[in-house]
Amino acid sequence: MRIRLMFEPKPGVMCNVNEMFRCYAENYLSDFPQFKWGGYIVMNVFDMKYNDGAAGEPLYQFLAIDATDILLTQIKEYVKINPMHGYHTHISVGMPNENEKLLDFKENPYIRGEGI
Repeated sequence: MRIRLMFEPKPGVMCNVNEMFRCYAENYLSDFPQFKWGGYIVMNVFDMKYNDGAAGEPLYQFLAIDATDILLTQIKEYVKINPMHGYHTHISVGMPNENEKLLDFKENPYIRGEGI
């Protein structure tokens, strides 16, 4: 199984220095060494949470290539209870020889006070 984490910046977040974001995300994912830096990827704008323009901006990504169901459960829970500040994390999953599927996944709005 392949797990892809894609980080969409929230409005007002400006981080366009690859190495700076890579360091930030590697620290955020330090408990998950299975995820490796994947550079950036263009995502369908209709699947994005904040970008409503016709041309989406590339999102930074991290990949776990030989992932397990246990890792998927752990990373979903981690992102839910500890979202990366300034970013919405999209999670997609793919099996060998199949297209990836974007998970219908919601961060916990109560963590950052948005749901209060």
